[in-house]
Amino acid sequence: MPGPVFATEAKKIIINKKVNKLAYLENGQVSKIFPVATGRTPDLTPEGSFRVVRKVVNPYYNKLKIPGGSPRNPLGARWLGIDARGTSGGTYGIHGTNNPKSIGKYASGGCIRMFNQDVIWLYERTPIGTPVEIINRDWDLEGDGLQKFVELVVNGKTVAQDGEGRAYLEDNRVMVPIRTLAEALDAVITWDAGKKEVTVQQGETQICFVVNSREITVNGIPKIIDKPVIMKHGRAFVHVRVLAEAFGYGVTWDENNCTVVLTKP
Repeated sequence: MPGPVFATEAKKIIINKKVNKLAYLENGQVSKIFPVATGRTPDLTPEGSFRVVRKVVNPYYNKLKIPGGSPRNPLGARWLGIDARGTSGGTYGIHGTNNPKSIGKYASGGCIRMFNQDVIWLYERTPIGTPVEIINRDWDLEGDGLQKFVELVVNGKTVAQDGEGRAYLEDNRVMVPIRTLAEALDAVITWDAGKKEVTVQQGETQICFVVNSREITVNGIPKIIDKPVIMKHGRAFVHVRVLAEAFGYGVTWDENNCTVVLTKP
């Protein structure tokens, strides 16, 4: 189950329009993530591989003749122009804003807006020539890299997932929130905060997990799983096969649609 792969660069910027986030990478690792605003419609903000080719402090807003540094200037405190669609860095760019309420939304004419304090941080660390990748995909931008969201289908029905509790690919394994999958399987789940222990019961089968441990018990019998249970965004995640196969479900991976399908004979 291969996950997304990006070439390692000393410094790189990745913008995902799907979640309106910008990731700043150093040596292939995500250093910092920022919320951004992108185009009002999907076609406005270009997608592809570009470079930072122009940098400006307090950019002048030519369209309305607003001087740089003015509180009325929609470009904010900094401009990092990119060579998108054959332009030379003056048309498309990453910049600040005088409308902070727009950040996180689809609100721009094609540029990438940031909070002023965020674009200043980025400006100071981004030299001319830095690669910029703009995508529009179901990938989250996490502190340890890019993670690809996975859809869950159980017995022909798509399982509803929220943003921070979605299944994702990691180390070629689909990691699923235990509670979400357990409920989709009509299992009963209990959480012992003191022991950091999750218990899932379906029929006569009971599985006990401990956060950060590879040891589980199935009906009281200890077993070692390939990847420990982890906590993320306040949720416990486990490799999908551990839970599914213990309850007798077959697991199929649909790589083209990034979907894991669980079926019970």
